[in-house]
Amino acid sequence: MGCCSGLARMLLITFNFIFWLSGAAILAVGIWIIVDPEIEDYQEVISDATNDDQFLNTAAYILIGFGAFVFLVGFCGCCGAIRSSKCLIGLYIMFLVLVFAGELAAGIYVAIYSNDASDKLDDGLTKSIQENYKSGSKVASAWDVVQKELECCGGNGYGDYDNSTWMASQTDGQLMPLSCCVLGTDNIPKNATLCQMAKDYYWTDGCREQIEDWLDEHSRILIGVACGIAALQIIGFICAVCFCRHMDKEKYQSN
Repeated sequence: MGCCSGLARMLLITFNFIFWLSGAAILAVGIWIIVDPEIEDYQEVISDATNDDQFLNTAAYILIGFGAFVFLVGFCGCCGAIRSSKCLIGLYIMFLVLVFAGELAAGIYVAIYSNDASDKLDDGLTKSIQENYKSGSKVASAWDVVQKELECCGGNGYGDYDNSTWMASQTDGQLMPLSCCVLGTDNIPKNATLCQMAKDYYWTDGCREQIEDWLDEHSRILIGVACGIAALQIIGFICAVCFCRHMDKEKYQSN
């Protein structure tokens, strides 16, 4: 085996080790998006406000699928390099292209749906509060978590609760849920009574801007992981092609 061929082989094996680590990273990010209960609550609010599916979950499942597939691809690459098998290296190159295309597609999918969701949030959040915030519902529980976490109230302000389905069901004169109240050190409202009448005891700002920031931040994470690792695969593609060419060259010289 020539020096160049040996170098290409070592580069390919080294890249595949890094490639396996990248697959683990893709799996970790995808699983994090799926299982984190806080993310689920935010997605529930965004999904209800935009009348769209939870697109971050969809993208996460795509990444999990490709992350698992990366281990098979890396196995083909390592075996092909060790055995100098042109067939396995050919499969490896084909799989790399498929994974590359899939990860780019996932990143583009998130970017498109993130922008679309942001456009719908302004009116959608108020509508979600007005129509779907009902005591004991999944949407209400998600809103309560978001309002406590972000220290805000409603989509565009506490006024979103005026004339809402939730307010119509109240018999004690509550103007806003307790999750809009300023919390004490024990994570309960400082004063539940004053919360309904004094601005120092409830959050006056709406949640829209902070929800948009949250959506943008998490979308960037998914897009960055998908596109960053897709770019890394270009190196693997180059190494595999170089190794294939050197195998052909050595076979020609031996004949």
